[in-house]
Amino acid sequence: MDKSVDDARSNDSLKKALRLLSSNGLDGALMVVERELENNPESWEAWAAKADILYFQGFYESALQCCKRSLGLNPDNALAYNTQGNIFYKQGRYEEACECYTKAIEIEPMLVRAWYNKKLAVEMQLTKARPRIYLMPSRKSTLRGNAKDR
Repeated sequence: MDKSVDDARSNDSLKKALRLLSSNGLDGALMVVERELENNPESWEAWAAKADILYFQGFYESALQCCKRSLGLNPDNALAYNTQGNIFYKQGRYEEACECYTKAIEIEPMLVRAWYNKKLAVEMQLTKARPRIYLMPSRKSTLRGNAKDR
């Protein structure tokens, strides 16, 4: 079969999945994407769509595997890197999330959500790295307190 016909069918399936995502929720969209993967297991777009759906369902490890599969088929997939970054962010793996967002930005510099997500991940890294400062009573007040005790 002609590759362009296969691509058109794949795109139609993915569009249908997105419509289902809007109307029937994640389960309907996942069914369509899985059907597409049965017919075309080398569809990086379908793997990326499945990663997004699983991410939104909270199945982070499965979503991560789908991202890796999508990126293995198309290493220039900025959206898959962004999704992978989102997964790492949710898992508290902020440095790895930043690396993924950086890759997404390198591929697609105008991907605003990757810039925003990277900002959030960097802020979380800084928050965790910020040293805690506790105020100690001054030496004078400590000495005065001791004088009262005498």
